[in-house]
Amino acid sequence: MREGACGSIMTTNLNLIMGIDEAGRGPVIGPMVVAGVIFPKHSNEFLREYGIKDSKQLSSEAREEMFNLIEEEATWYKIAVIWPDTIDAYVSMNGLNHLECDVMAELIDSFARKKTVYIDSPLDPVFFKEMLSKRLKTENEIKCSFKADTIYPVVSAASILAKVTRDRIIEELKQEYGDFGSGYPADEKTRIFLSSLVDTPYFIRKTWKLSRDDLQGSLF
Repeated sequence: MREGACGSIMTTNLNLIMGIDEAGRGPVIGPMVVAGVIFPKHSNEFLREYGIKDSKQLSSEAREEMFNLIEEEATWYKIAVIWPDTIDAYVSMNGLNHLECDVMAELIDSFARKKTVYIDSPLDPVFFKEMLSKRLKTENEIKCSFKADTIYPVVSAASILAKVTRDRIIEELKQEYGDFGSGYPADEKTRIFLSSLVDTPYFIRKTWKLSRDDLQGSLF
């Protein structure tokens, strides 16, 4: 995991908010990245004014710029990179949501002080909140919702950290292995790349339908 903090972490009277979001849940290629970031509650207006919003609504150049700003201004942040071997282990037990929940709980507990946590929920928010609460060792106020990355600037900030981190990893993989497209199962370039492989690289998810069925078991 990658972690960072600025001097404000030592201030004891801040009303803190935390945002959590992921990038790369659906692709057959590459890791899933989950990021958590903390700001003082009064930073919401600053984040909005600077243009922090859901990473999918920003250009790659804008995301990079905002990533650097978030690193500099956040009270604390942590980024978890989950590779396909771990993803496949969970998916084989029909547990992808449990993987997200486990990682998010770890991120929340990594910052022990009380905070309000806003989460872009991968499934029914009430159910996911219950799942998460059972895992937590620290005291927090948890708020799960769909599309939280478009509602709460602090979640948008987390989405930018996650997306930029994953994009950087994907670009490094492409430099070594060639252009495999978006990495999503529907991408024809991705399908051609997978079908051309002789061995299975560590960054391919073996439990995805495209890997198992569409390539007729040639890789796996």
